[in-house]
Amino acid sequence: MYLPRRTTTAVLALILLICRPLLAGDQELLNQGKILMFDKKWEEARAIFQKFAVEYPKSNLVPQAYFFAARCLQLQGKDEDALRAYEVFLQKYPNEPFLPAEARNAALELAASLMEKGNAAYKNRLAAGLSDPKKEVRYFAAIRSSRLTDKSITSMAVPVLVEIVRNEKERDLVDRARIALLRLDPKTLSNPAPELEQKRRKSPSGQADTKMFHLVVKQEGASQPTVELNIPVSLAQLAIAALDESAKAEIRKKGIDVDNIWEDLKRLGPTNILTFRDGKNLVRIWIE
Repeated sequence: MYLPRRTTTAVLALILLICRPLLAGDQELLNQGKILMFDKKWEEARAIFQKFAVEYPKSNLVPQAYFFAARCLQLQGKDEDALRAYEVFLQKYPNEPFLPAEARNAALELAASLMEKGNAAYKNRLAAGLSDPKKEVRYFAAIRSSRLTDKSITSMAVPVLVEIVRNEKERDLVDRARIALLRLDPKTLSNPAPELEQKRRKSPSGQADTKMFHLVVKQEGASQPTVELNIPVSLAQLAIAALDESAKAEIRKKGIDVDNIWEDLKRLGPTNILTFRDGKNLVRIWIE
């Protein structure tokens, strides 16, 4: 059953009130801060978490207080302060069982966001994330960095993204890495490894039934394509669906109905080619 946020907050407050005699002082104070977070009273909640660290310095809940104080700053949009707070938490409590992973990802997200706003001082944080020995940190850093324009960072992200595509089994993670590579270096996806080709889905007759999306970009007068991409249709559909509206608007300006491109390709049939010009480039798209 779904309860509105205010009702959920009221129920949580009532439960905590009923259980109050059973709660230790540290747990009770921490819960006060969490209730304020539910009510989006970020500054008041952060004050409670800071108070907690002072009043209960030996409590095993102190790491949570540091983490949630950082989260309050992030939710307030105080990116630089939040990043510093997450880093303090990670320095103090690197061996907590769950929260450090969230804190590392949050710190990387904030560093990327600050770079997008023009603050190049946080580049080193992302570079460190991309070379982190923990693969979860590398993966998050690579996928997030793929949306940046800084070539020194995106060039470091590409091999990590290729690592994900080659080594990981989780479909969602691999698809996200492939979409990131489409943004950064489509040629890495042009020629799938033989072992990946062998894993294509088979129809009952034993024939491969995975349709492939082909895209060739050729400059006027050139003998060889500048871009040649061959990927499963499902991935191409996912990539186009993941485009933001500004990117879709640019595609529409080139005369492509991005919202109905798959219907157009189906009408053309399996071997006919959709062709259009992008400046001096000739772009050809087909499915087979």
